[in-house]
Amino acid sequence: MKRDVNASMLPSLEKPLKLLGLQLRLARQSRGWTIAEAAARVVVSPTTYKRMEAGDPRVAMGYWAAVMQQFDLLEKVVKATAPTEDTLGQALRMTLARQRVRKTNEDDLYDF
Repeated sequence: MKRDVNASMLPSLEKPLKLLGLQLRLARQSRGWTIAEAAARVVVSPTTYKRMEAGDPRVAMGYWAAVMQQFDLLEKVVKATAPTEDTLGQALRMTLARQRVRKTNEDDLYDF
């Protein structure tokens, strides 16, 4: 019995994954590659490649990364997720940062 991934997936993820799949399809088409050619370049089946272009969340992250790499987009995605690009994360780190670090007695147990 096939598991319904959409039942466990957050609704807010569906639209971005479909958009990412569409953008990958446009990148492939602009290069004039068929699905079979693009799939062969990243060593996945054409069926898996079609599922990615449809925004299927069940496709493994490694395949997504391989496809983004074939279009020279992986480095941009990695840069976009850097801590320096995360303004909320930076603000939280600044407000939650400790002023001083103190050792407890338990910490001394493992001090060789």
